[in-house]
Parts: sequence; C-alpha cells; structure tokens
Amino acid sequence: MATSGETDWMSLGEWVVALRDLHQQARRGALPADELKRYHEERETLAKAILAAQRLRAAPGGKGRQALRVARELPVELTIEGAASKTNTLDIGVGGFAVLIAAPMRAGLHVAYKLELEPGSVIEGKARVVSLQRKGKPYRVAFRFDELPQPDAEKVGLAVFDAALAGIDPKG
Repeated sequence: MATSGETDWMSLGEWVVALRDLHQQARRGALPADELKRYHEERETLAKAILAAQRLRAAPGGKGRQALRVARELPVELTIEGAASKTNTLDIGVGGFAVLIAAPMRAGLHVAYKLELEPGSVIEGKARVVSLQRKGKPYRVAFRFDELPQPDAEKVGLAVFDAALAGIDPKG
C-alpha cells in the first residue's frame, strides 16, 4: 500500500517512452489483441491531451478542433473534376487532411485522392471539401475522408501518431 505522497504511476516521460515502444510494435503488427487494445486506449489518451492543449490556444469562444490533427507534409495526388494535381498535405488527422491550393474550391465538393503515408504505403479514395481559408494567394483547403476503410484508418492513425510522438520530448 502506498503511503501519502507515493504513487505507482509512471512519470510522463516514462509513459511517452512506453507509448513509443507500443507504437513501434503496433506498426510492425507485433501486438497481441490485449496489448493492441491498451495501445489504442493510450493513443486516445494522448490525443485527448493534445486536443485539450490545442483548445487552450484557440481563439476565445472558438469551437476548437474535435479530432487530433498534426502538422505532417505527405505527398498527395488530388483529382478534382477530372484533373489530377500533386501537392503535399499541411496536416493530417484520422478524419482528413489539409492542403494549399491556388484556386478556391466549394465546400461539399468531392475529390479523389491518393495519399502516400510513407514510402510504399498509399491509401486512396474519395474526400469532401469541408473548409476553405484564404492564406494570401493560395487557399487552405481541408478535406474529410469519405468512408475510410478500417485498415486505411489504422494506417492514417499510425501516421498521425508518428508525428504526435515525434513532437514530444520525454525528458520534459
């Protein structure tokens, strides 16, 4: 039994190191079902903590992001009304991604995408424009994935957490 002031909790740094280890095992498909469940729970805990921190920085009265997105530049090919163009993502989350595009697009427009999460790992499907912001001459366009299959959703989740974990220094 712990006495006052003692705890069996690990430090934040130890937790991040342990989560990184679980993450690498999950990437390799090396986690048994019970550990995979724990990994997803730990990942969700980290996502909620990062979202809470992002909301603290949001404009007062702003809604704030509902799902974790991380800054991550990944190659993506978009086919918009029959014309293909290549660009890079600005950020990505399990729900979608954002890019900079020269011409405005209307909300609700469906596009085809081919997104390279890492060399040799490409997902493709349809996405819908959910927001458009002018950023000088280009426009920041956010897309939401349409019906992302579970295996692809897991790949996106791993890519998101690669970036999330890379941005955390376990030493403080």
